[in-house]
Amino acid sequence: MTDTHPSTSPNSSSRPVYALLTSNTLAFIAEAISLVVIPWFVLELTGSYARMGIVGFFTMLPRVIAIFFGGQVVDRIGFRTAGVASDLLSGISVCGIPLLYATGHLTFELLIVLVIIGAVFDGPGATARDSMVPELVQQAGLNLDRINAFFQGTRRLSMFIGPMVAGVLVTQIGAHNVLWLNAAVFGLSALITIAFIPVVALPDVTEEERGTFWSNTLFGFRYLKTQKLLLWLAGFVCLTNFLDAPLATVSLPALVNEEYGSASRLGALLGATGIGAVIGTLIYSAIAPRLTRRRTFLTAFAFVAMVYFMLSTVPPFWLAVTAMLTMGLVGSPLNPILMSIRQERVPLQYRGRVFSSMTALAYISIPLGQLLGGFAVEWFGVQAVMMAIAIAYLSTVAVFSFSPVIRQMDDVVIPSR
Repeated sequence: MTDTHPSTSPNSSSRPVYALLTSNTLAFIAEAISLVVIPWFVLELTGSYARMGIVGFFTMLPRVIAIFFGGQVVDRIGFRTAGVASDLLSGISVCGIPLLYATGHLTFELLIVLVIIGAVFDGPGATARDSMVPELVQQAGLNLDRINAFFQGTRRLSMFIGPMVAGVLVTQIGAHNVLWLNAAVFGLSALITIAFIPVVALPDVTEEERGTFWSNTLFGFRYLKTQKLLLWLAGFVCLTNFLDAPLATVSLPALVNEEYGSASRLGALLGATGIGAVIGTLIYSAIAPRLTRRRTFLTAFAFVAMVYFMLSTVPPFWLAVTAMLTMGLVGSPLNPILMSIRQERVPLQYRGRVFSSMTALAYISIPLGQLLGGFAVEWFGVQAVMMAIAIAYLSTVAVFSFSPVIRQMDDVVIPSR
């Protein structure tokens, strides 16, 4: 099945944009539920922080691989088709965990296998939805930076709704039962895409232009070599993602388990980040045209580092929640800025492959960060690990701020076609 014919033009309607926002939100709510439920489930089953880190590793590594190789699939079958297929397959795969648990056949090894299967389908779907944004926004006559702020806001909203719901439900009905919600939410996301989002028609490409599997796989990296800003940004995000990786899957669960208590408090901490980001993106969407991208980008990352310092001191729970709320608030412009820059600089027919390559570069460090984070917390303690991350974070931001390449972040261009 391929997207070869555009649907009726939505030039006078913004409905497809808001439908895509809704679909995106639902898909990320399902992922956010898993972010809380699966690590806590592993802790209940094994009592091991190291095994939590192992699960985090196998959650991210297959996703990165699928994003990397899936970009050319997204370009071939079309953005809309890829988004629907991703949601449906993710929903089916997540059903396996509670199903095997209910029948008494779930082992740690099988859990890892199911986590890998689910991770494979999530990444290409996100790439496909991001790739549709510029054309739908342009057809609706809306501002790209502001809509990207809303897109990131809906993703952050999922980080509020998903963990809060998951944290409460885990204590009420058990972690394995909450996973059934993921399948239903993924299915609803797919239905909205089918019903309300039109096809974004891709330019005709000959078989010769399509190239071989490996040439398409490496195409994104070849393109990035010609775009130094995109390459620098991918490298910078790779480093900061390595530092952030253990936070939700190891560091915060360990902090809550040792200092604050139940899974509901873990949900509250992650949810605070989400609601802070929602508020932040609403503010940013209103004032984005008056801000410079580079200064906003670097300032936000510096504030995130300070939150790690705060958490490393094990503050009272209300202050920890405030710190996480602040992290979401001040970090909210980061992803909208990154989205706008890459959407402006990558032609339509290349987006699946180039976006996938950028995302793969940015994400490749996450599984390693989660794996090492699990062992580091177990060996050195969660406070020492968070303090070390804060210092490394500030050092990375300081080095990056002196690069002349990042001055190009403030150059706004017309989205490439």
